[in-house]
Amino acid sequence: MFALIEYAVLAALWGTTLLLVPSALRGKRRLLFWFMVAFAVTMSLITDGPYAFVDGLLGGVDLTYFIFHATAIVCVALFDCLIQTAVSKDGLTSTRKRFALWGVTGLILVQAALFFTSGWEIDNIQFIGPGNWSQLVYSFTTWIALIVLAISTMVACSTDYKRQSDTTLKTALVIIFAGCAVVSLYVVVQMGVAINRAAGGTHVSVIVDSLSVACPLLAPVLLSVGLGLRLLVGVFRNLSDAGTSRRLLWKVTPLWERLLADRPELSIEAPTSRLALCFRGSHALHLHRRYVEVRDCLLLHPDQSLSAREVKLIQRIEQHIRQASDASRGTTHDSRTDEYQNA
Repeated sequence: MFALIEYAVLAALWGTTLLLVPSALRGKRRLLFWFMVAFAVTMSLITDGPYAFVDGLLGGVDLTYFIFHATAIVCVALFDCLIQTAVSKDGLTSTRKRFALWGVTGLILVQAALFFTSGWEIDNIQFIGPGNWSQLVYSFTTWIALIVLAISTMVACSTDYKRQSDTTLKTALVIIFAGCAVVSLYVVVQMGVAINRAAGGTHVSVIVDSLSVACPLLAPVLLSVGLGLRLLVGVFRNLSDAGTSRRLLWKVTPLWERLLADRPELSIEAPTSRLALCFRGSHALHLHRRYVEVRDCLLLHPDQSLSAREVKLIQRIEQHIRQASDASRGTTHDSRTDEYQNA
């Protein structure tokens, strides 16, 4: 039963990752995509079946054990970058990028030194035998990074929760918070089990054993749902704004053509048919540009006559542009993910 749940969770995780491929290929949400790849690989290798399969391909020398911890460290760093992008006023700064890069490199080098200079007998990915203190230190480098990140993320979610007014975004933050809490619980449990085994203990309580199985199943589900929900909110808003811009652009084009027909010097827009506009990108940019050119024409030539419908259309465009500008200034960096994640 647990095996079916594990594979269902992994399928959902990889499915979510594949959904991000089109955006990544277009140069958008790349940071989120690479985090989901690292996260999916890490959670796959924590499962006995995929772990044994990959280790068999690599010669059965437990190199997969090292790969698992390395991808976990990469996953931690990428998730930290996502959180900083979402909640920091300055977004993902170059200093933060260097800190993440050198931090990941340093931890993986420490793990590599411990792994390749030790003769551990690894029966499975969670095994630490009596007296294996070097392996305990090796595992702690990953676990401490995980729990620090989980606590940092929970603090960030709590801070962002107070700033948000959208119920769906608040729900996503609560789910992410819960996922990080489960991660913290899992790390604490595993650290205790590892210390007990390294000290020679052999008994593990039923509760601890159940938590060791349940937490890796529950945490990725909560984090995937929370991040996915937040992503869907952003996608829905972008699609809604794009649809409004496209409709207003379609409606304002005849007015723009009429007013600037005898004054081409006032326009930097290339003449384009209304049908061609439907298949062009940057609808918001073209709408703003044509709106400005219409207003300039009316200011320079106030004798132009406008119908009540055209006046109302100009007001609607102005309101739409103002709302888009206010939303851009009033939200966190998460709503402008593409701008930062392309870096």
